Amino acid sequence: MDEETASQSEEPGTKFLLPSLGFARFVLVLPGMLTGLLLIDIAFTFGTSVGVMGQIRTSSAMVAVVMSLLMAGLSVRFKHKHLLMAGLAFIVVSALGCVLAPSYTAILVLFSISGVGMAIVTPMSQSLLGEYLPLDKRASTMGWMLGASAAAYLIGAPVFAYISGIGGWRWAFLGFVLPMTVLSLIFASYGLPRPRSDEGGRGGSVVEAFRAVFTNTSATACLAGNLIILSTWSTHLSFSSSLLRQRFLVSTGFASLSTIVGATCYIVGSVSSGRLVNRFGRKKLAVLLTIPAGLFLVGVYNLEYLPLVLVSNWLGALLNGMLYSATSNLTLEQLPRFRGTMMSISSATGSLGSAMGTAFGGWLLVTYHYNQLGWFMGAFNVVAVLIYYFITKDPTRNK
Repeated sequence: MDEETASQSEEPGTKFLLPSLGFARFVLVLPGMLTGLLLIDIAFTFGTSVGVMGQIRTSSAMVAVVMSLLMAGLSVRFKHKHLLMAGLAFIVVSALGCVLAPSYTAILVLFSISGVGMAIVTPMSQSLLGEYLPLDKRASTMGWMLGASAAAYLIGAPVFAYISGIGGWRWAFLGFVLPMTVLSLIFASYGLPRPRSDEGGRGGSVVEAFRAVFTNTSATACLAGNLIILSTWSTHLSFSSSLLRQRFLVSTGFASLSTIVGATCYIVGSVSSGRLVNRFGRKKLAVLLTIPAGLFLVGVYNLEYLPLVLVSNWLGALLNGMLYSATSNLTLEQLPRFRGTMMSISSATGSLGSAMGTAFGGWLLVTYHYNQLGWFMGAFNVVAVLIYYFITKDPTRNK
């Protein structure tokens, strides 16, 4: 580890690494955030219910699962910078397609293309971070990168509310998602360092990479924990704005304002977690945060007093920002030789969790109500904390 850190500390061309990766993670969130905030409006356009319309996110997540598994092999063969740029290009295509979608079936397919971009950009941004930065800088940089993802809610929510108020949800895709993704693609081209000759699996085969991941108990436990954490959080992102609008009859503007505050809390949590990770350790912080992060989400969907719902929502965002940063850092350090493969499979399990969450969450809304949705999130987080506590290991603390 010392040799790796020393070599990385001398790595040239990393001046714009964090801005480039942060911008890529920023635009990666925009399609899902738009559909979460404007799900009622999109459903009205195509004559479907909120629960049914939410399945476009499920479809996107399922596509991301398949693509992430392919990425686990591609990351060994191709340069991570080039793959990340390809992922951004898929998001450009998806955004333009959603603008032109004439039917529910069409937007189901076209929005799903964003899942391809997500499956590529997410693991490659994390792998590039691990490849080019020394260990003592990874946790804080990861926090800032995830904070950039949350900044999409901080900036995008008012922009989407404003644009959709003028021209509808299609113009929100055209006026913000599309141009921002194009800019990110250009920025990544010039801002990311030139790929190294040993980037990726460092000479290993695809079979060797997969075997390394699935024969490591701690690594597979991290994958299971990631599936659960992203299942609950993605479900919350999909339906929290609709909850406010349907149960408390607030306006789209009010829901977007709540999203802004929540995004700010998530950013604070992500950024502050870097220092906490270095102090307490990746595993310990994940274990400490999982239960309270889930309990606040339970409160959002079961409390009947709007101010308490909002406070619970924002505190849940704060703790989930810390939690996701801690679990991402824990996963990143499991298999340094096969980071691309490990993070790609982690992205697959995360996308599978998102698909499971939105699918099951949509079914709960159709069959029951928001209360049951909240209890589902809380129960899942209990399972996650057991996995992190009993099975995972923190390699940076065990060495």
